[in-house]
Order: sequence, then structure tokens, then C-alpha cells
Amino acid sequence: MMRATIRTTLALATLLLSLTAGDACANVPLMRWTDACFKACRPPLYQLCQEKLRHAPAVTEVTAYVILAARLAKSSYDDTVGRAERLIATGSVPGDQRQAYQQCIDRYATARIGMVGVTNELINCDFAKAGKEFADAVADMVDCGRGLLLGTPLVAMNAADRDLTMVVSELGALLVGK
Repeated sequence: MMRATIRTTLALATLLLSLTAGDACANVPLMRWTDACFKACRPPLYQLCQEKLRHAPAVTEVTAYVILAARLAKSSYDDTVGRAERLIATGSVPGDQRQAYQQCIDRYATARIGMVGVTNELINCDFAKAGKEFADAVADMVDCGRGLLLGTPLVAMNAADRDLTMVVSELGALLVGK
């Protein structure tokens, strides 16, 4: 987990430096991260957006904030899937919830692929599919949550991932509209 966080941080620092050093996308505004959160999100997502972007450069291209949030979401997806797989492997998931957990793992895989794809597209200033990919990732998180029983270990993790995915989607809307 720590190694993944360090890799993500280093990759993000390189990306942010390139975006602020002149490799910016055309017609994408520069903005303070606080303004991006304010324009994109309403409470409680506003607070989550601030928490996730607080270490981003004070002012940069909006694309960088979306990419940062998307990478954080992807990392969180990986953590949640790892936890779900461990719970299944150790027999800690009640029998009637195993299928729901497996469906969540599948939904998370789809959402992760989408986040990786949209991140690569945004790095290349390609916004054509971003809105749909954000909406699909939100739907994957919501669909996962529908199958989980309250009180099971994955519920809180999925709710947090859903909220973070919504932040990514709302920040993305600053680029592509709703």
C-alpha cells in the first residue's frame, strides 16, 4: 500500500509539473484547487474534494485535479478489492453475501479500467469519452452497493469509493459538462 502511494505521488508530481510547465490542454482553465472543489461539488462531496486535493498545486489546470482524483479513486478501488478478496478467501463473508462481494469485485474491475482509460485520455487532452466513463464508474459503485447488506464489511468502503468517484465525476464535469 505504501509503495503504491509513493508511486502514485511521484507519477502525479511528474504529471502536474508537465501540465504547469507548458504541456497544458487547450481551452482548459487554470484554477485554484479550492475553487475547483467549490464549483464542482456540494456538501458532503465538497469536503471530500478538499481533502483529496489539498496537496495538489495551489493553481493548475483543472485537468490535473481530475487526474489526481481519478488516480486516488483507482488506488482506493484496488484497496477495496483486495479487502473483499481477503474476506472471501478467509471465509469471513457470510454465504449469502459471497455472490454480492464477487459482483462488487467485478464492478470494481470495470470501474478501474474506466478510470485508467480516462486518466490516459485526459493526459493526452482527449475529453471525448470522459463524461460517459465517469458516469459508468459512478454506476458501477452504486450497483455494487445495492447488493451489499448493511453491516457487512464492504459497505463503508464501497460508500467511500462511491463518494470519491462522484467527486471525480463532478470535477470532470468542469472539463466536459454534465
